[in-house]
Amino acid sequence: MRTTFLFLGVLVALIDCGTAFAQVGSAGTSGWPARPIRLVVPFAAGGGNDLLARIISQELQKKWGQPTLVENRPGAGGNIGAEYVAKSSADGYTLLLGTNTLAMAPFISRNMGFDVQKDLAAVAMLTTTPFMLVVNNALPVRTVGELISYARANPGKLSYATPGIGTPHHLGAELFKNMSKTFMVHIAYRGSVPALTDVMTGQVQLMWATINVALPQVNAGKLRALALAEPRRLESLKELPTVAESLPGYDVSAWYAVFAPAATPTAIVQVLSTELQRIYRDREVVQRLAPLGYEPAVSGSSELAAVLAADLKKWERLVREVGIRAE
Repeated sequence: MRTTFLFLGVLVALIDCGTAFAQVGSAGTSGWPARPIRLVVPFAAGGGNDLLARIISQELQKKWGQPTLVENRPGAGGNIGAEYVAKSSADGYTLLLGTNTLAMAPFISRNMGFDVQKDLAAVAMLTTTPFMLVVNNALPVRTVGELISYARANPGKLSYATPGIGTPHHLGAELFKNMSKTFMVHIAYRGSVPALTDVMTGQVQLMWATINVALPQVNAGKLRALALAEPRRLESLKELPTVAESLPGYDVSAWYAVFAPAATPTAIVQVLSTELQRIYRDREVVQRLAPLGYEPAVSGSSELAAVLAADLKKWERLVREVGIRAE
């Protein structure tokens, strides 16, 4: 009799575990997700972030039958949207499509309102976008080495454009200056388009721009590409060298990843992470993003947390070394 009761107890426990898993992992149950999920994009509508978010929205709805609503909350270099998610209910229904500005903002912004590592849970890394170093066609340089020599011979006479203080474009340029021992003047704009326009017209001489923004202008002959900011050459642009070939160790790209409020149940984070990785490894999704300059960089929550921690250390060190002032 005692053995029978013990067997029944184990059986009930197994059934309970299976039920709990189903409630977390399947649509159509009384558990998660039982209502629409909100995916917050902390930048204005119409950019590359929106495209990545809408792929997530479409695919998650196919999987679970619940809409994923893309919600743009721009401002403060992405801090407004990120803070909103960090302070939302940790129930798996509010997510953030974040970028590596999360690893830069704590050292640039005076009042973050949240702690990137303590208040956000890493879910999954999705993709990266390489940066391209481009110059005005009139600038008499054709390689990174020539640019470094020219900048050293003309300190303060070159200016570089960015879409704002504390952006990857800005810190990427500052990292270049720091590593090459050069001095160039920073000109901040309100967005990549006006910044790149002034490089093309010669108001400023150069810019670190994401490849999806810069490459069409390079192909049209309006800008000259010197190098990629990632440490390896792209298969689609094998002839274009990397900055690291002239400055070993140089590495800057824009990454895109999903985060949740810190106290979100681990089971939900794991289910989301698995599904997001599946989506961004899908051949059709990869082929759709490739012409736009997005590179697959899929990994899980622990790997994303490690990347974030390493980037925080990297950019904190740079900001302190070059003395960038917080806004």
